[in-house]
Amino acid sequence: MDVLPSDVRELWLVQSRDCAQDPVGLSYERALFIRTVHGGHGAHCRQYLAASARCFRRAAER
Repeated sequence: MDVLPSDVRELWLVQSRDCAQDPVGLSYERALFIRTVHGGHGAHCRQYLAASARCFRRAAER
C-alpha cells in the first residue's frame, strides 16, 4: 500500500479508535490499515476482527 496522506491517516485513526465498535464502510485498504493499528489488541477488538475478515474475504475471492 502506498503512503497515506496525513489527513486520511488521521481520519481513519479517529474513526477506528474504539475497539468495541465495528468499522463502517470498510474498503480493503482501510482494512489493512485498521488491522495494522489494532493487531495487538486480541480477540475482543471488533475493529481488528472486522478488518481481518475483510482481508480474508479479499484473499478468498482471488
